Amino acid sequence: MQVYLEEKIGNPELFTGRKKEMTFFLQWIDNIKTKQSKSTAILSRRKTGKTAILQRLYNLTFDKENSAIPFYFEVEEGKQWAGEFCVKFFLEFINQYVACKLYRQTKTSKNFNKMTDLESLKKFIQKEGFSYLTSYFKGVESAIKNERIDMLWSIVRNAPREIASQQNEHIIQIIDEFQYLNSEIFRDKATTNHIDDFAAGYMVTAEYKNAPLLISGSWVGWLMHDLSKMLPGRFKPFFITHLPIDESLEMIYKYACIYDIRITDETAYLIAHLCEGNPFYVSSLFESHYIDKDLSTQKGLIATLEYETLNDQGAIKNLWIEYLNAAISEINDTHAKNIILYLCKNRNRKVSRKELKKDLNLDMSDSDLNKKMKALVMADIIDRGGSSYQFQAVSDNIFDKVFIGEYGEDIENFDPDTVQNTYEQMFADMQKKYQSLLGRYNQKKGLYAEYALIEQLMYSAWKNNAYYKSITKNLKEHFEFIHYERVWSYKAAPSFKSDFQVDIFALAAKENYSLIGEVKCRSTKKFTLSEAKSFMDKISEIIRLEKLDNKWVQGFVYSVNGFYKNAIQFLKNNDIAWSDHIGWLERA
Repeated sequence: MQVYLEEKIGNPELFTGRKKEMTFFLQWIDNIKTKQSKSTAILSRRKTGKTAILQRLYNLTFDKENSAIPFYFEVEEGKQWAGEFCVKFFLEFINQYVACKLYRQTKTSKNFNKMTDLESLKKFIQKEGFSYLTSYFKGVESAIKNERIDMLWSIVRNAPREIASQQNEHIIQIIDEFQYLNSEIFRDKATTNHIDDFAAGYMVTAEYKNAPLLISGSWVGWLMHDLSKMLPGRFKPFFITHLPIDESLEMIYKYACIYDIRITDETAYLIAHLCEGNPFYVSSLFESHYIDKDLSTQKGLIATLEYETLNDQGAIKNLWIEYLNAAISEINDTHAKNIILYLCKNRNRKVSRKELKKDLNLDMSDSDLNKKMKALVMADIIDRGGSSYQFQAVSDNIFDKVFIGEYGEDIENFDPDTVQNTYEQMFADMQKKYQSLLGRYNQKKGLYAEYALIEQLMYSAWKNNAYYKSITKNLKEHFEFIHYERVWSYKAAPSFKSDFQVDIFALAAKENYSLIGEVKCRSTKKFTLSEAKSFMDKISEIIRLEKLDNKWVQGFVYSVNGFYKNAIQFLKNNDIAWSDHIGWLERA
């Protein structure tokens, strides 16, 4: 995948999973061509991967012929004069629009550099044949000169859908941190005259299907409140949940490979279930600054988790403290803290307002309690339970530990060892489940065979060449396992048509064999001829995508339950190695 918009995730290969979400939104973008896609709001708490999804969608769409032209804009936190904001919005849109059009015409982005002032950009578009955009520059300049802020916002806000209509094109408008439109924009340069309904301008704009919006924000309660009050019915909600267990494990093993951090199947299982598929929690453990970080043992994992959730330097703690600080005036009393703790203790069910008042002996009116609960919901500390008078704690293994660690001393009968004891009990319960899984599936077949082979190629095979070559058949002459530059589960950028993936790609330095591998861990079915032919096609595709020298590529299939004879003959004829030896799954 080529990167046109720098992604906050950093290394693009860290993007993991979200297969259902990506499939949905890629189709949603495709449907813009037939004007079937309605403006949509992605809703989820902070650090759950929303921005990663938005930026990846932009990069996957940018160079696709006949697809919607993507426009990405992030509303920044901090006071902003509306005039300056509108000019920035307009410049970003025109820059991205022109860059995309030129790239699709020439298949190169070398001749375009982003311009940060209206005059330079206007000269460029006139030179490059985009004269139809000139009238928008005149409108923007006139509105600025006459300080007509409402007119200026109308011009730049409607420019994408109007240009799409005039040019018979389609545009996708991706706006991140949408909630800041109502909190950070001011009518005057001194930023004293707040515009608290700035986003309401999208009441009409968001209805057009030739340039629909895909918006998101870090504060779910806040964003939902703004949408329901100012933009009712204009955005379809799309809730992002945590990663499913298979994608969570994929993320854990991928991070372990990329960051070169040792884990075991057991600790991978513990991380996946403890973090409940929260990508931020997983990345925080791997990126932790804890000096004694060790994710290969239960003891080391607990210590790292405690650092991240209880230490003032911990990323997980600091995330939740941000949420708590947003409602500090409402939670800075014993009643509010006891309410949160009560909901945490009963987080698997909905709790009514009546139950809270009774069980916690809350001496306050229903009106005062409603205000307090609304503030906690707006700050994403608790959720509504389905009605205005039912509430539920965040569905999260970790939030309550952070909360207790921060406010425990203010809570009656608090035991400072509570958090550590709770983690140890959770780990003990998860270990029992893990051992049960091993008993059911047979440890020798490997709970996660694909990742076991990745680990062997990273750490063991190149140190024990003779052994691993002896348990692998049909290797090319002079083949040697080496200390590979990288070993990972290869996934090409998803497209509208297919989702190309190979289990293992071990990239070697020049004039050494790179290895492309397929792993089958089925209890009964052998590796078939049709699978062998399909794998051969995958090898050819990776050679093309990665510009490899075919002479220095070794295909390899590992199948726990063996191979059909005709599959072996095909592999032999095409110089593809194979193995069903248990040694590939046994950890050193």
